[in-house]
Amino acid sequence: MVLVLAGLVWLLYTVRIIWPPLVLAGAVVYLMSPLVDRMRKWGVHRLIGSFVSYLLFLGIGVLVGFLVVPVIGDQLTEFTDRVPQLVDDIGVFLVDLGERLGLSVGAGSAVETLQEWLADFFDEQRIEETLSQLGGFARTGLDVLIVLALGPVLAFYILVDLPGFKERARRLVPDRVRPEVVHVATQMARVVGGFVRGQLLVALIVGVLSSLGLALLDVPFWLLIGMIAGFLNVIPFIGPFAGGLLAAIVSLVFRDLGTALWSVAIFTAIQQLDNHVISPNILKSRVQLNPVFILLALLLGGSIGGFFGLLVAVPVAAALRVLFGHLWRTRVLGESWDEAVEAMITEYEPPARESLVGRLRRAGEEQTRRLPPDGDEIEVGQSPELDSPDQ
Repeated sequence: MVLVLAGLVWLLYTVRIIWPPLVLAGAVVYLMSPLVDRMRKWGVHRLIGSFVSYLLFLGIGVLVGFLVVPVIGDQLTEFTDRVPQLVDDIGVFLVDLGERLGLSVGAGSAVETLQEWLADFFDEQRIEETLSQLGGFARTGLDVLIVLALGPVLAFYILVDLPGFKERARRLVPDRVRPEVVHVATQMARVVGGFVRGQLLVALIVGVLSSLGLALLDVPFWLLIGMIAGFLNVIPFIGPFAGGLLAAIVSLVFRDLGTALWSVAIFTAIQQLDNHVISPNILKSRVQLNPVFILLALLLGGSIGGFFGLLVAVPVAAALRVLFGHLWRTRVLGESWDEAVEAMITEYEPPARESLVGRLRRAGEEQTRRLPPDGDEIEVGQSPELDSPDQ
């Protein structure tokens, strides 16, 4: 058994180039399948529904690009123009800090050397050359080409024939274990699909709120910082911290301490709003993972797959939690399938909102129940009998 698992791991690692496009295709399928299924219920063929979904998302992406790309370009240009000022400010700060600490002249020369190195590192021509080299490497990299080209194509074909894929997968499972395998696979797909769709929506909301908050504070590069915070919000514990830290540093360098404190306060408020309002209402079906387990999964995913591993670490951990949790609770604890699901997957249901008319009617009914029957007199100091001891 150990040799089989080792061989499987070796095989998966050998063909690791196929995993990025497959993961991208899976994310696209999870994102678009609800819309395609809804259109199928309206009588639209899956091929047409998939095509319309692609056009819709492409149109939204183009619209957002027209709105966001010019602002990003302006902020990148502004950042390039401010690099010399930034280097000078850092050099002055280091020299002043050295004088306060009573450092020798040699230390001052070291500071000047560091300032020259920073100026050379942040030189505009050097930045453009580095970006051009990175762009050329990305264009010639086979892995990037496969991810960007094959991922959406695979997702389209999977969307068109998704019921057929599911049926063929069921037929590959032996009859004696097919119901249980289908049950566990359904729960895993529900958790992973909810995480992908919900986390992307949460990241979008956090990015918009962060950008608006920093724009109100007039923090330089507010859109870049907000987009970085929103994108990194897909990774638990990293997005708000990285966004708040970056906003505080930029505010300290280009504004003042008060703006930096307000930036940190805004990101703290957004994080609390995300934890208590946004995520619970969007991620309604989710597996409760211990924070320590999440951190270990992030470390393992980052060490194996780098940034790509960080992105998929939490949904993979949630899927494995459902699989091994089901096996443990059904095989060891003797629980039923439904009991195992209830113990692992949390279903968040927002409290029902009662209208004003309903609340007034309910208050009137309660007041009527508290009134004494007709004809009865209430003596002074005596309370009317209530319908129940709880009243």
